Amino acid sequence: MALNYVVTKRRVGFDQASKEEKYVVRPVGMGEVSFEKLCTQVCQICGAHRGVVQQVIAGLVDAMINSLDDGKSVRLGEFGIFRPTLSARAVDNEEDANANTVRRKRILFTPGAAFKGALDQMSVTRYAMPDTDWTDGSSSSGSSGGGGGNNGGNNGGGDDENPLG
Repeated sequence: MALNYVVTKRRVGFDQASKEEKYVVRPVGMGEVSFEKLCTQVCQICGAHRGVVQQVIAGLVDAMINSLDDGKSVRLGEFGIFRPTLSARAVDNEEDANANTVRRKRILFTPGAAFKGALDQMSVTRYAMPDTDWTDGSSSSGSSGGGGGNNGGNNGGGDDENPLG
């Protein structure tokens, strides 16, 4: 398992006078696994029927929503914990601090032991960008030579997604 990155040039500094540019490592997403594909993988691992897996996951999500709606955190064993939280703007007087000052509500996820272990073992690899013209799907270098990211399906068909999202 690898976390891929690219190096990009960024302007740093918050004022207009500072135009210094530095190089920054930025993660590259390698796609997304659909709910259907994830259910299929769980079926293959557990031996349960696909409909049962989908029904259990849907029930889990519904139960989590109910608990989070009550303001409770939800711990899923070694998977991790989901916590409702909010951000609010600061005000000068205590009387002015109320629900109207809330800017954003979010759900924070803190990974559990299983994910922390996987993250510790994950390698970090520089991603070699394939030399591809995404307008017509052709590659100017012929073969990408293992630049990575496309793990199957539709090779050379012109319908591949841009791996940078």
